[in-house]
Amino acid sequence: MFNSQDISFSIISLGCAKNLVDSERLNGALISAGYAMADSVEEADIIIVNTCGFITEAKEESIGVIFDALDRQSSVGKNMKPLRGGPGAGDFGRRVAVVGCLSQRYRDALAAEIPEIDFLYGLPDDAFVGEMGSRFRVSASPAQPRREPLVPGLSYSYIKISEGCSNNCSYCAIPLIRGPHVSVPPELVLEEARAAARLGAQELVIVAQDISAYRFGEVDLGGLVAMLGRVEGVEWIRLMYCHPDHCDDNVIGILKGGERVVPYIDLPFQHASASILRSMGRRGDAASYRALVERLRAAVPGVRIRSTFMVGYPGETDADFDELERFLENARLDRVGAFVYSAEEGTRSFDLGDTVPARVKRERHRRLMALQREISAARLAGMIGSEVRVLVEERIDEATWAGRTEYDAPEVDGIFYLTGMDVRINSIVRARVTGSTEHDLMGESV
Repeated sequence: MFNSQDISFSIISLGCAKNLVDSERLNGALISAGYAMADSVEEADIIIVNTCGFITEAKEESIGVIFDALDRQSSVGKNMKPLRGGPGAGDFGRRVAVVGCLSQRYRDALAAEIPEIDFLYGLPDDAFVGEMGSRFRVSASPAQPRREPLVPGLSYSYIKISEGCSNNCSYCAIPLIRGPHVSVPPELVLEEARAAARLGAQELVIVAQDISAYRFGEVDLGGLVAMLGRVEGVEWIRLMYCHPDHCDDNVIGILKGGERVVPYIDLPFQHASASILRSMGRRGDAASYRALVERLRAAVPGVRIRSTFMVGYPGETDADFDELERFLENARLDRVGAFVYSAEEGTRSFDLGDTVPARVKRERHRRLMALQREISAARLAGMIGSEVRVLVEERIDEATWAGRTEYDAPEVDGIFYLTGMDVRINSIVRARVTGSTEHDLMGESV
């Protein structure tokens, strides 16, 4: 047998913020069981790849990272020493474990096609650490349910409030991988939020496949956000991933009335053509989604709206895409991401066939993002001269800092380059906007 205290690990987390939460919970469980977090992947005895399996591009990235990890098995980091176990255990070597959405859905295929994987598991859960230890012949303390950040000292923390999804959009494999929607008990959500605040997080980013679906007993999303707003040390609460068909007065009321809720929401519209949206399993259309945007802006002055769109869905015509472009031109959304349709086996849209040629998909994606870059640049330029709140996250030089405004989510939105003296990292300061680019702002502290 080997001892967990002699073994280091590194987690490579792929995909979305929700997957990152799983990786951080796995990180905490491994540390509680006595394993040591390695300083780098190169120096880890166990490399754990938490995969994404949402669309073809994500699957390909996950498989590429798995092969990279396997390639590292033949190399030894500069600080690594051969580990020997008890009688008959031999050398530990370097092991590769694969978990997450890809292995949950394609476990048998991965086992057959990449037999070099040392431990293959589905979605990480409370049993993972113990089962991995048994497979690798490691003696360890019982793992405890706790969460540890992969990158310590961040100013924000993602708070996942539910698992799975019951919206059953025609193109989405998430219900096939994660199952139906299940809300996390409020006390567990609050426990993670308090732990994040103790570690210095000033911003909580609320994530789920659809945050509007949250309900646990008598506690709905509004009640949960109100509880989170009372967590000591938290200054900002951000709402991400709200299904636009479910963004009602309750959600708008949370944005309007929450003292610490920033004026920002992520509404993945996906399209604007009524026929495409009906095929996707959505109720909206260009007119209703435009009305929702106007309603939000009227109720919450200064609100920033982020969205995601899909191009190349089966049956998408030139007229459908033109309608999507017109919607973007009229709605003038602040931030937009777009991706090309990927036919996922087992989903309803898979049976429609992948009817839009790849070159057409790529061209539509290029046109959509070019249009949005112009819109985003114009909206950011309109902020010059205004004052904003900036969460300072990094020092660049003696008088320059990088951070985010309350209108920018971590990792996906823009950066604010701040000029000022006596600025502390992980503090919120007021700044005057003096310039802008397509994605970022710059200014000086006031």
